[in-house]
Amino acid sequence: MSEFDKALSDRNVANAQKLMALFGHDMDAFWAMVSPNLHMELPFAGTVRLPTELHGEDALGMFRTAAEVFDVKFNSVEVTPLADPNRVLVEYRGYGEPGGTVYDQRYVGVHEYRDDTLVFYREYFDTGVVMNALGAYLPA
Repeated sequence: MSEFDKALSDRNVANAQKLMALFGHDMDAFWAMVSPNLHMELPFAGTVRLPTELHGEDALGMFRTAAEVFDVKFNSVEVTPLADPNRVLVEYRGYGEPGGTVYDQRYVGVHEYRDDTLVFYREYFDTGVVMNALGAYLPA
């Protein structure tokens, strides 16, 4: 990796750490770091009757629901740079208590940043945890 690429990679690791820390705590600052044209992929979501790919306002709505309706907060965040300096691997936990039910989820995600803005978000999660905690909220 060239020096420029290393600097970009380091900046995007810091962007991911900051973004994850903001989620559920300072949503205005969070939204300032997210592209309105965000491309989101949730490869396992189809098994719990949720969309597997979202764009723009639909993708932003998924974040809004997690933060505002389910009150999920992220913790135990670990960010690893990838070969593409615009992308990082993010491992984290999400915790909330929607309707009094405990939601304690482990995630692995890929973020892509352009000009310090999240433009691509892919997230893998345990669908059993989603069904147990959020089943009542999921589409029929």
